[in-house]
Amino acid sequence: MVKPNKYGNIDELLPGGGEETDSSSSTRKRRRPSPALGAMQGERRPISVTESLKEEKAKAERALEEATSKFEEEKQELLRLLESKESEEKGKPIVLTMPVTQQEVVFELQRIDPSKIDVSPENERIQEFLDEISLRDILPSIRKQGQQFPGTVRPKKDGRFELIEGSRRLKAAVLAKKPYLALVGDVPDADVRELSVIENKHQDVSYFEKAKAWERQINDGEFANWTQLGAAKGISSSNINRYKACVELDEKFVRILPSPSDMPLSYGEMISKLRKKNERSLLAKVDELLELRKESMKEGGESLGVEEVIKALKSSVRVRQAQPKAKAPVLYKSPEGDRFLKHGITNKGTTKFEIDGADEESLSKIVEFLTKTLGVAYSGPS
Repeated sequence: MVKPNKYGNIDELLPGGGEETDSSSSTRKRRRPSPALGAMQGERRPISVTESLKEEKAKAERALEEATSKFEEEKQELLRLLESKESEEKGKPIVLTMPVTQQEVVFELQRIDPSKIDVSPENERIQEFLDEISLRDILPSIRKQGQQFPGTVRPKKDGRFELIEGSRRLKAAVLAKKPYLALVGDVPDADVRELSVIENKHQDVSYFEKAKAWERQINDGEFANWTQLGAAKGISSSNINRYKACVELDEKFVRILPSPSDMPLSYGEMISKLRKKNERSLLAKVDELLELRKESMKEGGESLGVEEVIKALKSSVRVRQAQPKAKAPVLYKSPEGDRFLKHGITNKGTTKFEIDGADEESLSKIVEFLTKTLGVAYSGPS
């Protein structure tokens, strides 16, 4: 059973499907008129219930897109009016019509402590990816001049706020140690998801983030599977497979990019192929690129571009690794012959130790020495 979504769904805007009626077939065989003749006579080709629903859905999507565009234009115009008025006028509220519910909501322009703002779960952007490098397009100006364009938040019962759109500006305000400029209003639940999309028009979320958001919708029961989701969103099966490959990516493959938005759709498929060629070298290169990115942030420099990153990853799997050489076990015995240690290397390069006759205290000391030397810690039974 598909669970309802409190944030609204485009399908909810559609009228119910027309009921099919049974008609008894005539005993006399009728000749079907020519489609060309019908067209000449102004007749429309009869369409199926499925086609009718698709047309209605497309119409609803166009209406929602127009309403969202109108909301954004209305918001920008009102903000321009506020800026042009005297300072005593700037505290006055503004009224905006919501794109989904068409409700009029009163907003007030406020500066808020960023620590009191929680990002809406409907926001597709993964906040952990936002840093000095991925925000390099807005962070310098916010540090120097402050935030010029407000985000949108709604108040919560506990005195905190839920951010609906403007999460990149929020993170930039945190990094710049500035208060967050926001329009505060009681936005209805059904409008939250649509308004959260507005920010993504200015800086798209990555394919990885979008794929993760769609995976959550499938897990929440909004879609039965990826195939149904692809059909609903008009995405080809080949691209749906690419999105699924993005979902399976380890996050560190996204973190090495200048920004998640720089990631090509084929990135997940490419990483999967590279792992099959030489996973050990690939992972080593990823760790190296992560360290390089961290150093760039500390020094305020530029990180590698997305093309340079991809080139480095592809080059890493071409390096021919020296194959580990097996080593026959070597036996060490105590003078009394009551204790021995056997050491060997398998043909896969794994080092093996066998110990016999050691008491518990000696074994504890050996384990302590090995864990300290290797820099490892207990992580549970294997």
